[in-house]
Amino acid sequence: MSRSNYGLVKYLFLAFMGLWLLITLFPFYWQIITALKSAAETNRTIPTFWPEVLHPENFVAVFAEASNFNALVDSFIIATGNTLASLFLGTLAGYAFARFPRQAGGENMAFWVLSNRMFPPVAVVLPMFFLFDATPWGTDSHITLIILYLVFNMPLATWLMMVFFRDAPRELEEAAYLDGYTPLRAFFKVTLPLVLPGMISVAMLCWIFAWNEYLFANLLVGTNVRTFTIVIPTFTHGSQTLWNLQMAFSLIAMLPPVILFILLRRYMVRGLSLGVVKG
Repeated sequence: MSRSNYGLVKYLFLAFMGLWLLITLFPFYWQIITALKSAAETNRTIPTFWPEVLHPENFVAVFAEASNFNALVDSFIIATGNTLASLFLGTLAGYAFARFPRQAGGENMAFWVLSNRMFPPVAVVLPMFFLFDATPWGTDSHITLIILYLVFNMPLATWLMMVFFRDAPRELEEAAYLDGYTPLRAFFKVTLPLVLPGMISVAMLCWIFAWNEYLFANLLVGTNVRTFTIVIPTFTHGSQTLWNLQMAFSLIAMLPPVILFILLRRYMVRGLSLGVVKG
């Protein structure tokens, strides 16, 4: 390729990436400026691309009702509880499938676990409602969503941890056995530290799913327990949708996962690279 053609391809690539970046970031930009507008400005027929007057008080107004802050707390409790349960069960199951596949049920059992993550969630809404309605704690509780989200997060955790355990050298466990370690001690002292970055990656994926889930939260809870996802559509005044408050509240709800990712980004990169096939 000649130098002129190479330069043309380079500029076309940069132009494409710039356009892609603009398309990707524009919704986020629109969310921010909408959160800073007045309610009247957000409902204009001709939109404005910058607020005429900034209204940062919108971020305080969303907490005029204490239940809105409680919704964030409820979401955090549910997401954290489900992540811990998914990671605990998924780690044990993934280790069993990686180290003892025949005793754990073989590939058919592993695929059955994964298939629970494949079917559409809406297909089990009614069965899940009647199932949890028959439990002692009912449907409107934290434990309901913590257990329900296991149906989708535990298969994901199991399969990812299975891949990470398969990449962990088995020889290190065997060397630990020669040093007098029991299988349980070798698991916690040798194998688990090797896949710790992968566990953090899995935990982040499970936490974000449970944090953002809307369908089951909207149908199963809402009186004693409310997640932030079912609070966002409630910012209305009569027949008017308060888009500025919705965007302000959604920006606040974005902060926990963003902060977690920033704090754990080093582990995320290392964890996601554990499953890369080596050539």
